[in-house]
Amino acid sequence: MKKVSFLAALVFVGMTLTGCMNSVKINNGIASCPPGALFSEMKAATLVQDRAEGRAYKVIKPVTAEAATVNYLGLISQGDASYATLKAQALRGTGADDIIDLEIDYTHNNILGIVNKVTTVINGTAVKYIK
Repeated sequence: MKKVSFLAALVFVGMTLTGCMNSVKINNGIASCPPGALFSEMKAATLVQDRAEGRAYKVIKPVTAEAATVNYLGLISQGDASYATLKAQALRGTGADDIIDLEIDYTHNNILGIVNKVTTVINGTAVKYIK
């Protein structure tokens, strides 16, 4: 019985310390709840610091990009929604160096844990730095 109690306490502490039991996730100051076990359809956002501060630049145009990651049955995950991939997609063909006024939004859909999809969308302004 002592082993079972010890194991239960160890699992509880491990889940608490890793954030698995946290009911609210903090995303750069924006609170969002964890996905539901049976069904989820959530949207969230991330704050991004403006990197062009103090640098001279020319505005090219507004840009957007979208990518998704998918998990099947909690076993197989695939997709690339990294910032580097989204930035390259948004700037493709613009001749711009960077994106300012960046907004990143997430949509999370989950049904019974069978198909769990997170779509990431970035919006911003493409700029060319003046040297």
